[in-house]
Amino acid sequence: MYLGFLAFVEGKKDEALAWYKKILECDPTTRRMDTAGEWNDYSRLKWGAEHGYLYAYPQELALFKDPRQKLAVLLTDFYYVTQRWDKARNLARNILDGKYGWVSGPPHEYVQYIYAAGVFRTEGREKAVPEYLKVVKAGGGRFQTITQYKAAYAAANLARKSPDNQTRRLARDILIQLVRSNAKNPQVYRARITLACDLMKEGHWEEGFRLLETFPKDSPEFKACAERWLVRFRELYRQQQNEKGESP
Repeated sequence: MYLGFLAFVEGKKDEALAWYKKILECDPTTRRMDTAGEWNDYSRLKWGAEHGYLYAYPQELALFKDPRQKLAVLLTDFYYVTQRWDKARNLARNILDGKYGWVSGPPHEYVQYIYAAGVFRTEGREKAVPEYLKVVKAGGGRFQTITQYKAAYAAANLARKSPDNQTRRLARDILIQLVRSNAKNPQVYRARITLACDLMKEGHWEEGFRLLETFPKDSPEFKACAERWLVRFRELYRQQQNEKGESP
């Protein structure tokens, strides 16, 4: 596994895939999961080698000019996608603390982002949300980088399930801000669908329908997802109206 990762770091895709394939030969459990189509270490690392990145988007990874920092970030990503979350969290913390040279600006944002992800996996949502918000606050109230968009959606998605009312209100505010930004990226599309579903679950049917009915056409995958939710919630709405004896 580690030899495959080193080949991946060096940009040797075919060599990395060959090493990763040995996981199937040595691990019957992984082989069974792969045959069943279940995600596992092999499938995650294979996907990374084929697509050229693990957890950091290519444009985020390109920000790291110092080879030591870039390798440390890739290793953090490797730990994270292979579910060694405590190691990912701890290594990200070391990078933030300057043990591989000082990071600032957008590179610092990404390390903080994956640190927050590690905190969520090891310590839970309540501790992770403030860590994600550190990335959001770096934008000074506006989303300026892809990492800020990613962190904003992650924070909102976790916070909306909090038992604390104030935290849930914060989540709603972030989702609304993401939707109103009108940016064309996966985080805004996810926020639009999430906000719509939450509104309809609360009985705000028209607002939710409007968000899904007016979904941008430039992202067919997310638009199709929005349409599936729209069909489901329209049926629920009709059922509720029928139970009340009202016309839908």
